[in-house]
Amino acid sequence: MFSINLYLIDMSHASNTSGVDRYVSTLIGGLREYPEIKLHWIHLRNDDKLLFPKEEKIEHYVKYSIPMPQQYNTIIAERYWIRKYNEQVYRLTKHLFEGKENCIIHLHTLNLIDLAVYIREQISCKIITHLHCIPWKGLYNSDKKRFNKLYELTYEDNNLAEKPNPEIYVTNNCELQSYAAPDTLVCVTHCAVDFLKDCIHHYTENIHVIPNGINDVTNQTVKRKNKSKIEKFHCLYVGVVSESKGVLYVLNALRLVKQQGYKVSLTIAGTCNPQFQNKLKQDFSDLEVDVKGRIPFDELKKLYAQCDIGIIASLQEQASYVAIEMAMFGLPIVSTAVDGLDEIFTDEINALKVHTKFSPVFGLSVDVEMMAKQIARLIEDEKLRAVLSQNVRKLYEQELNLDLMIDRTISVYKEVVD
Repeated sequence: MFSINLYLIDMSHASNTSGVDRYVSTLIGGLREYPEIKLHWIHLRNDDKLLFPKEEKIEHYVKYSIPMPQQYNTIIAERYWIRKYNEQVYRLTKHLFEGKENCIIHLHTLNLIDLAVYIREQISCKIITHLHCIPWKGLYNSDKKRFNKLYELTYEDNNLAEKPNPEIYVTNNCELQSYAAPDTLVCVTHCAVDFLKDCIHHYTENIHVIPNGINDVTNQTVKRKNKSKIEKFHCLYVGVVSESKGVLYVLNALRLVKQQGYKVSLTIAGTCNPQFQNKLKQDFSDLEVDVKGRIPFDELKKLYAQCDIGIIASLQEQASYVAIEMAMFGLPIVSTAVDGLDEIFTDEINALKVHTKFSPVFGLSVDVEMMAKQIARLIEDEKLRAVLSQNVRKLYEQELNLDLMIDRTISVYKEVVD
């Protein structure tokens, strides 16, 4: 059996753990059982504590950490300076590539495609771009006016005579190259493939869809306490508190549920800013809300096991780790029917879905009344909760486990070097 020299390349920020960070660490753990994969992790890090490049031999892989420039956002806007930075990154990591065969660069940050292409100019290797997100959808948090314009153009204007120029979707000067330059593209959802086909007209046609997967940490299916509708139901929201995650829609829905006479509480596990804390005190003082902030996973596991209902209110999402974790713990779920969430869940079978609404004036929003109705249904119907819990756990076991993700990924590696 021949070996593959695999180079994972990504960037991260010390102040935030992203879905990409989670994926890379999960993939590294899953590859532990495959000695034929010689693993190298080139990690660009925005971290005040990382002042100099550092190489480490960690169990089954080599990790090479490189500090990012303080003004990185300015640098990536200039092709000349990003190329100069990439030359230095390659100079530092060149020894990891020398004398190696069957080399694959598995790229996890679109901004780094120029680095991957530069390395391919120096050595014989293949490039895989992993599309963890659809970049323009992140504009919901930073430029809602532009997001709403693109959303209307993509999903509402069905009578366009011709397709719009792909440039209107671009969020940085590396993005289109990220789709066209690699030998293979890996998407985590089919809706990402649709984005490439419908909106980006020049891209690598060798595309694979590999949903995210995680290792089972429950040991066994969680047995949930039977409850009557007169008891208090504990709802759980997990994730960064940002506009696109829809936590305000959850709060407004729970207010409607409470007004119907049900007893509900909400636990929020995720990073949130002081402004949100103040808004909670001022605008939602009538609700029982426990904001735990960012907590260790061991503590989060207890919440998944103990809470009664998981609520996902995102307005854009690809392969959500929160959704997968809730499925793994068999938590009855109410979820918005958007993007990857709509692909993961089947309405009335393993989750209850909530529609979104779009208005040219107000933009994209969640149907709060429908969300409240779905939460109330779960409170009222013990049998429905049990069925959803059983089926969503089965969904995790059959489609969202780590072994399946690793098997599919290794198949792509072997195909690309064959």
